[in-house]
Amino acid sequence: CVSAPNAKTMAAARKQAPVVVHNLLQDLAPAAARPTEAVYDGYGACPLTVEKGKVVLAEFGWGGQLMPSFPGWLIKNTAPSRLAWAFKR
Repeated sequence: CVSAPNAKTMAAARKQAPVVVHNLLQDLAPAAARPTEAVYDGYGACPLTVEKGKVVLAEFGWGGQLMPSFPGWLIKNTAPSRLAWAFKR
């Protein structure tokens, strides 16, 4: 849906897909056996090139809340990184 308020990136699709599958299987299950509903947390990621060979990997959720998926010692979401550049490629 084009007007949905979610990130339209592959990173967002990677987080949305398990939620969609879970909820579809829930809808197909008998009413008594239905597990709890899975909810998408708004995760999105954008690699922002700040100079040749360096990227800031901006990972965020609803309302711009930072949601880093890498440990801070590996990639810091608020600073340019050559490693993030390698992941982008």
